Amino acid sequence: MPGPRLAKLELQIMEALWSRGEASIREIQEAFPESGRPAYTTIQTTVYRLEAKKVVRWLPPGPNDRSRQA
Repeated sequence: MPGPRLAKLELQIMEALWSRGEASIREIQEAFPESGRPAYTTIQTTVYRLEAKKVVRWLPPGPNDRSRQA
């Protein structure tokens, strides 16, 4: 069974996670070119949507606020 379809931004975020294994929202944001970089809150909302799709897993809040591919 194929996984969920990903929008362009979701796919770009996944590429950042695939290359790092796990990353914070800030690290994901900084993976984008400075020109045209999405806002922190845009990345955060998109990561939450990816979590709802069970594509990523958000680790518990704390000093290591990170997400990783599911």
